[in-house]
Amino acid sequence: MKKSRLLFSIFISGQLYAAPTLICSTLNYSKVKAKVEAEGSYDKFKHCAVSCLLALRCPATEVLELGVIKEIADIFTPGDADLDDLQADYDGVKLVTSKKAKTDKACFDGCHKLHSQSNCR
Repeated sequence: MKKSRLLFSIFISGQLYAAPTLICSTLNYSKVKAKVEAEGSYDKFKHCAVSCLLALRCPATEVLELGVIKEIADIFTPGDADLDDLQADYDGVKLVTSKKAKTDKACFDGCHKLHSQSNCR
């Protein structure tokens, strides 16, 4: 039921586009993910930090689209689809678009503040 509500919410929100172009995010994802894995192990922190680092390198809308696609994939795979993951993705992108994060270190610092272990569910 939770996964069905997530899928419905995603479609209603209008976040999906007919033909998403995710070239930049796809090319940078592996390097960014490796950096993030070295900085923290909490799920929401990782979502925030990956999105923040990608948003430093790629268009913000593209990074958000990648997050939505990942959560949809989690519905149909053994992954754990979670709307809170999308919120953490948004938090990371917002750090960049609001100019609070202009470097990788600023992304890590901001995401640790927003999604520390004590904030995790």
